[in-house]
Amino acid sequence: MARSALARWWLLFSVGLLAVVTGGVGRALAEVPKASRLVQSDAVIYLEATRPSDLVDQVAGGSFQKLLSTIPQYSRYIKSEDYSRGREILDFVLSKLDTTWDKGLRNLAGGGAVLAVEVPQGGLPSIYLLIVPRDASFLTQANTALLELARKDAADKGKPDPVKSAEYRGIRGWATGEKGAYAIVNDVLVVGDRGDTVKRLIDRTLDGVKAGQSIVDDAAWKTRQAETRPDALAWGFARLDRLRQIDAKKFEVPEKTPLPLTFFFGSWIEALRKGSWIAASLGWSGEKLAAGITLPKPEGGYAALYKGFIPPEGSAAAPLLSPPGTIASLSLWRDLAAVWEAKADLFQPQEAQDLSKLDTPAGQFFGGSDFAAVAGSINNNWRLVIARQDYSKMKPVPDLKYPAFALVLDLKPDDEDFPLRLKMAFQSFVGLANLGSAQNKAPPLELGSETFEEVTIATTRFMLPKSGTDPQEPVHYRHNFSPSVAHVGNHFIISSSVGLTRDLIKALKSPAKSGDTTLTIEADGSELAKLLEINRSRMVMQNMLEKGQDKAQAEEGVDTLLSVLRYLGHGRLTARDGADTFRLSLDFALGRSKGDRP
Repeated sequence: MARSALARWWLLFSVGLLAVVTGGVGRALAEVPKASRLVQSDAVIYLEATRPSDLVDQVAGGSFQKLLSTIPQYSRYIKSEDYSRGREILDFVLSKLDTTWDKGLRNLAGGGAVLAVEVPQGGLPSIYLLIVPRDASFLTQANTALLELARKDAADKGKPDPVKSAEYRGIRGWATGEKGAYAIVNDVLVVGDRGDTVKRLIDRTLDGVKAGQSIVDDAAWKTRQAETRPDALAWGFARLDRLRQIDAKKFEVPEKTPLPLTFFFGSWIEALRKGSWIAASLGWSGEKLAAGITLPKPEGGYAALYKGFIPPEGSAAAPLLSPPGTIASLSLWRDLAAVWEAKADLFQPQEAQDLSKLDTPAGQFFGGSDFAAVAGSINNNWRLVIARQDYSKMKPVPDLKYPAFALVLDLKPDDEDFPLRLKMAFQSFVGLANLGSAQNKAPPLELGSETFEEVTIATTRFMLPKSGTDPQEPVHYRHNFSPSVAHVGNHFIISSSVGLTRDLIKALKSPAKSGDTTLTIEADGSELAKLLEINRSRMVMQNMLEKGQDKAQAEEGVDTLLSVLRYLGHGRLTARDGADTFRLSLDFALGRSKGDRP
């Protein structure tokens, strides 16, 4: 055990801290952490855990522990030999220190922690972690206990003393492996990837860092730190331009990405491709988990081919649509006509070529128009809704229950005939689908219409099974669907379910206020969990068949998924294009649904 046990204390604690610094919400920090002053101004990566004590509170908190208790894999792990041995080591150290694990972590890292990566010109990268204790004497005691444990374990096994140490400028350091090392310097724990890294940090601590050479003097770092919010547990900053210089192959973003990524994130991928830096932060409280990323716009602004991705000043994505039972809702601002015009430059060659083939069906269904003309009649707001259905009202009720989904397009008001052409195109698609159904001996879709709140809905439904059908025979999942379309003002609904179409007509007649985002997505874990719970037996069977699991294993997998969804509650992702930066934010109202979100 020896040296590996000695490393395990510091390295496991380091991993725990690093797990915090991977995303976030931002915070305005009142003071510069002690450890930050030791980081060079040209560090390529800087990650800071601002309040490790609060992280310990969240991990030890009841809601998170309750989630862990519902995960079978975790329950098995805490019964494993590895866990038992780790607990023995931890309990030995804690008994020497007369404390508990959570109090111990607070004492060890209460002053914050910083991880940095420096790459001098033509030199090797240096990676180090700086941990500032709340109680300096406790840090010394913890180190003494770990050294004692390592030596005792080796002696019990008849092995030589595994602890290697050396002194540099009056500071003693210890080896934690073939390459790693650590030391305690002026009450700061310094863990480095090699001995030379630790020596360099000792020099900086003893000699001080010259004015202008610390990262806390760097203008970009100061700006990013000032933008972080007070509730952030951690934040990070990386210099993308330096990373690309160091290893272009590893850090370069491809010039063209797959079509779905480009359509949804095209301009933001360009910001990542050309941006000089990226910042991220993380917040976690008992009721909220939040993460965010900030990128600068490309120097000189976006190229003309991205004009279809950025709303002009005063414009934004439309408000979300959230009818009853909403599982997920998306709203995106995209100028389809501008994107279509730039497709040859935006998309990969084969994708651009495939898109050009849309001119043929567009001509067939839209009176000879090419797809550019069709795109020109669609406005810039795109909304997608996925919602649970009222399965009790279905006839027949399918054995496997699917959600309904709908696309809502905003149309330009100057083309009064376009909604009618869309409706006729829908009916033509239904006719083609019925031809395919006839060849496969499947029931056709029956066309119909109804009026709801003075809006005409073009409806379809699958022909009902013949009377006398075996009642024990499963009802096909196709009966989840009743495709329909409707035109409401300047909005056009294309839905998989007539029930969702009715709900969306109500929502569109009582619109919410627009925000300032280019993209907004909300998802409700509790609503999705309700749907999965309805289909639980089917999901268990699917796991058994596809993954070769026994029933108990399959049930564990489904129950774990349901627990995670309920814990995450209601999630919201937003993307905002500012004057100089792009910001992506993700937050979860833990354990909450849309209705009780604060």
